[in-house]
Amino acid sequence: MTVVDEGGYPPAHHVLRDLRVEFAQRDDGTASAWLPVGRWVRNPSGAVHAGVLATLVDLLGGGLAAATVAPDWIATADLTLTVFPRLAAETVRADATVVHAGRTTAVIEVTLTDGGGTLGLATMSFARLVRRDTNPVIPRDPSTSEGDRSTLALASSGLTEPIVDRLGLEVTDAGHGGTEMAITPYIRNSLGAVQGGVLATVAVVAADASLSVACTTTVETCELQVTYLALAKVGPVRTRGQILHSTEAGGTAVIDVLDGDRVVTTVRAAATVTR
Repeated sequence: MTVVDEGGYPPAHHVLRDLRVEFAQRDDGTASAWLPVGRWVRNPSGAVHAGVLATLVDLLGGGLAAATVAPDWIATADLTLTVFPRLAAETVRADATVVHAGRTTAVIEVTLTDGGGTLGLATMSFARLVRRDTNPVIPRDPSTSEGDRSTLALASSGLTEPIVDRLGLEVTDAGHGGTEMAITPYIRNSLGAVQGGVLATVAVVAADASLSVACTTTVETCELQVTYLALAKVGPVRTRGQILHSTEAGGTAVIDVLDGDRVVTTVRAAATVTR
């Protein structure tokens, strides 16, 4: 197991380290990651929090996209995620493939599985950027077997409270999808902005809160369509929601994620009752 040390990005105390994901890239343009599913990344139903799965997808897909376009760099443009809201096994595996790698964009598809079969499917699009000196170097050590893995986790890494609490995310107005979160080094990406999976997590929390009120029962996000419009660098990050549809079984909402007065991410989320 190769540990990516704290000499660069991410810092020693960071959400990507605390998730304790293991990952491997291969010469054939594929990559895999393994997420240990502890109590702090689950919803009350036992399903994995959709925001955590989005973060896993963003981490794996972003790493594969960066390696694919090297020496250029990438920024996430959009992410779609469908998950089956059910009790998950102790490990979620993500398998990524390059769908497209062009002059200006790269597209990655990610399949999520666990011991019970397929758990979800995601697609990500990335803008191809000119590399900056401050961009991290993605180690190119292709694995030929699943035993040749790397991890960001240090000996001190790991969650000791629910992921939403660790991010510092608070629901301020459940009925209107209002949340608030300060921007700290714990959640920044290599560009100094909020990490893409964390922004998706913020939207999931806002959607779950507003749709649970609208549906008059507890629901959990099962579909995400995330469009990244700008970087969130100042903070605090806030959300506002609009309910599009709701029934006793679930509903759909649009969540805008704002940095100050500027919308930096817009998300369409569908949620359902999880039994």
